[in-house]
Amino acid sequence: MADKEYRFVPHVGVAKATSDLNVRKGAPTTKSVPIARLAQAPTTLSYIGYVNDGEVIGNTGKWFVTPEGDFFWSGAVSTEGNILAPSTDRCLSKPLDQLICTQRFGERPAYYAPIGSPGGHNGMDFRTRQVSGSWTVPVYAALEGTVAEATENTVSGRFIRIDHPNGFQTVYLHLSEVKVKQGDTVKTGQQIAVSGNSGSAAEAPRLHFGYRPQKFDQASGFMGFVDPAPYFLDPVHYVT
Repeated sequence: MADKEYRFVPHVGVAKATSDLNVRKGAPTTKSVPIARLAQAPTTLSYIGYVNDGEVIGNTGKWFVTPEGDFFWSGAVSTEGNILAPSTDRCLSKPLDQLICTQRFGERPAYYAPIGSPGGHNGMDFRTRQVSGSWTVPVYAALEGTVAEATENTVSGRFIRIDHPNGFQTVYLHLSEVKVKQGDTVKTGQQIAVSGNSGSAAEAPRLHFGYRPQKFDQASGFMGFVDPAPYFLDPVHYVT
């Protein structure tokens, strides 16, 4: 594993090897980095993003990042006509029984800039308050995976972060009760928590839901998060 930090650009797609190609373990370079596997042409390779500042071979330092966190050089693949269709990208099950979005991704950049997200809101807020007045409803895993964190802090309140096999992670904030622990394996649709108003949601109960690659760019303007809306299998309703 190289010590250098690379600037990651999230982008989901597939590439076709145009010649036999080494997939490098954990870093975009041939120097002191082992080969994870060999991709023989015309093998297709899934990727979750790329870096432009990897080792320059020929005239390009662009390397694609696999869901496993490995790298393959862009100069020996073709992406023309192979980008995943939106229907394939849709992989997230609903984290609540009903998805009513009260704040979209990218809203209010002036408010979020001082807390590290100058691009704006880095997730989606979903309504949890019921007609009865209660705001404690079941929260479900949007995709199968492994619980990477189940803890709390003053801003996020009680929260859960799950790493998924597709190379992305989901986060669930402002919970009142957490039903899983770090290291647990969860299934899509499994209840993992109860919504609440912990952390900065004390006066505004909601579920903050976030989605980002596991290898993310902290300086992306959204702390590495991407808009989850296009990835949901179920319809999302918006209040505005």
